[in-house]
Amino acid sequence: MVAIRSKPPSGVSRLAEVADLARVSPATVSRAFNAPNLLNEATLKRVNAAAAELNYIPDGLARSLRRNRSMVIGAVVPALRHAYFASTVEGLQSEIARHGYTLLLATSDFDEKAELAAVRSMIRQGVDGVVLVGMQHDPALLPLLNDLGKPFIVTWSYDTTVASVGFDHRKAIQPVVNHLLDLGHRDVVAIMAFLNVSDRERDRLAGIEDAFDGRGAAFPRDRVIFAGGSGLQDGRNAFRTAQARFPEATAVICANDLLAAGAMMECTSRGLSVPHDVSVVGYGDLDIAAAMTPAITTVRTPAAEMGRMAANSLLAKLAGADGVEHIELATELIVRGSTGPARPARM
Repeated sequence: MVAIRSKPPSGVSRLAEVADLARVSPATVSRAFNAPNLLNEATLKRVNAAAAELNYIPDGLARSLRRNRSMVIGAVVPALRHAYFASTVEGLQSEIARHGYTLLLATSDFDEKAELAAVRSMIRQGVDGVVLVGMQHDPALLPLLNDLGKPFIVTWSYDTTVASVGFDHRKAIQPVVNHLLDLGHRDVVAIMAFLNVSDRERDRLAGIEDAFDGRGAAFPRDRVIFAGGSGLQDGRNAFRTAQARFPEATAVICANDLLAAGAMMECTSRGLSVPHDVSVVGYGDLDIAAAMTPAITTVRTPAAEMGRMAANSLLAKLAGADGVEHIELATELIVRGSTGPARPARM
């Protein structure tokens, strides 16, 4: 009787074919998909080109079983409507992809219950770790992650009680206020988007109050205008409200650049000159800030870098690194044409 050798699993034979075509060893092909950062660029390109030509896709389930990992990182962000969180997601995704991981993304629309539900769903799907935004969450969220031993990291907020990569919003906004005070502005209003659901905005408002206090002045809470959203039209509507309530205001501090751009559009429609009649400042340094005429004075925040550093910190924890990492990033006041000396008080 002639023994018939069973055919090896298709994944094994195809991996060998990719290795032959790329002129590398099967182990190098495996590294290309499991730890691409270990290969030089030329070798990685050859392997990827060979895999594409042969339509080869590695068996992700088999890899995850061998490693006891899903090779998936979950992330929940408040929204992707604007570029702030999108830039962080791009930085996060590009960095984890270099290490062979995939990103599973959800949005919460600033709803703590929705965020908690998204994280629970991700845990059921076996994510290896979770990336969050800010420090305001459902009370059950962080205990759930800790109880299950799921590594997580917070972005957009710097906090020494949890693993975090972010910056101090209270400190970041103060140079804006000092800049306006140096220009002679005392009659100032602030436009906020999500004060009730965003710890970052509350910190910025506290920073505005701190800066006024430091200069022997006060910033009354009735000078806060609630925009109800973070878009251009929200900024226009909020500036309308500010003009109705405080027509003598010479400067407007906005929670983000889109609100600032909307406020400037409303200034134009009302025949007000920026910065001659009203100075306007934003926060975040989105592309629109430099594109406006005049360009918007703002605070530059390292959104994409934050995503990359969060990825590296979380991957280090998954690799067994000890300790909780707290990384505080720097912000920068960018002075542009939307701010100028305060106009004299009207008689």
